[in-house]
Amino acid sequence: MERVPAPRRQRNSNFDFAAKRRREIVLHARYVGAMDTEDRSGWLIAWLWHYQSAKDDPIWALIEAARVMWRPNRPISREEQARIPTITEAEAAAITEEASRTPKYLKADNLARFLGVTYEQRQALRLTTIGSINVGKRARKELRKLRARKALIAKRRAAGMRPQSESLSATKPWEKLGMSRAAWYRRNKPRSRGETTLSTAIFLVSEDRPVSPEGGAGLSERGFASKKARGLPSSQTATTMVADSHEALPTELRLLALGLAEADWAKNLARAA
Repeated sequence: MERVPAPRRQRNSNFDFAAKRRREIVLHARYVGAMDTEDRSGWLIAWLWHYQSAKDDPIWALIEAARVMWRPNRPISREEQARIPTITEAEAAAITEEASRTPKYLKADNLARFLGVTYEQRQALRLTTIGSINVGKRARKELRKLRARKALIAKRRAAGMRPQSESLSATKPWEKLGMSRAAWYRRNKPRSRGETTLSTAIFLVSEDRPVSPEGGAGLSERGFASKKARGLPSSQTATTMVADSHEALPTELRLLALGLAEADWAKNLARAA
């Protein structure tokens, strides 16, 4: 039988990877203050690698990108925004020419090495399209699994769930008390709607009491009160009372009252004769 591969998950058609990569390059440049260093052209070159627009002039777009990279990581007024420095057209043209000659580093880890992005910076900026120079792709995946596991454990703890080492199957408290597991559960398992009462659910009365020994006196070891404690006749007493009430009847009526057929009691009378 031929194996059918699982359908590949399609990425959202509205997702623009290049635009997201440009935003993350700008975030890292502002975080490390790249525009105030001599190597600021590296971030501008990486930004141009992911700029694919036929409408705008790349030189003008690079000048605006440099202005955004120079912008501080805080809200600023219009006056401060107007005073933000940027590169000149000649410098933008030179960087554009250099970007066309430089080999492109488009993969996540290769771009991280080109820009010098560390794992700490990646986590602080929440970068997803750029890797890191000190933690590889496989290690980042394992760290994500570890964080997800810790978040799940914290969520379970907040919901009141205990760890596996503290579960009843691991601690086995019934063994310390010298009883069976079923008996321990009957005595200690909490009930969400209160204790079970003596009557059937459809015949509840106000005089009902809980079945556990703590509910009151007069209960047997298994949690059920005897008929004598509840003021009811036992099965033997009830049988005697029924037999006494039938003694005043003729033999034929007594047999009919006991549910015997006419042919059966006739045969019995013939045998007795």
